[in-house]
Amino acid sequence: MSLRSAKDRFLGAPWVYDTIRPLVVGGIDHQDLARFCGIGKTDRVFDLGCGTGQLLSHIHCDKYLGVDLDSYALERAHRFSTDRVRFLEGDDWDNAYRELGPTVVLMIGVVHHLPDEAFQSIVRRLRQSLRTPPRIVTFDVAFFPGALINNLFSKFDRGKHVRNTQDYEKLFKNNQLEITSRETLFTRLRYVRYIGYHLTFKQ
Repeated sequence: MSLRSAKDRFLGAPWVYDTIRPLVVGGIDHQDLARFCGIGKTDRVFDLGCGTGQLLSHIHCDKYLGVDLDSYALERAHRFSTDRVRFLEGDDWDNAYRELGPTVVLMIGVVHHLPDEAFQSIVRRLRQSLRTPPRIVTFDVAFFPGALINNLFSKFDRGKHVRNTQDYEKLFKNNQLEITSRETLFTRLRYVRYIGYHLTFKQ
């Protein structure tokens, strides 16, 4: 196993991801992230790549479905399970997605793990499955001009497809997604930053 693979496996461990990683990047402000997501009490939320479900401590919605490929992360996420909050492991989520009929799709820390083709495939599934397409919220590490420390952290992120803001926006445009808002969010110590977008499907 390479040094990078070992590092990625360590950082991907659920407890490390929840506890150690936020300290390393300067403290992730989940309350601020929840504010940015703009989830309302009547929203039905589809959280694609939900991980350990940490955001659930900071949002209130009508229904929530979290999906992830990592069974260990989902074991930790199940502490949030209720009759309105449930989780699904794997990539076979289309039927559950249609049943939920989400008003919001969260892709928090997801896009920088996806090559262009994989992102295109997901967007197609999100679009084709519902008569009324939902709002999409993305939130990712990115390269910023002159942000040397941030860019170093981004270079060594587990995601292999970290982009600059222009390339994220080009990706969205190429997939018929319209940017309705964007925001740069910082960690508490402000040496690492993230780019967040609200997206809608073009008619």
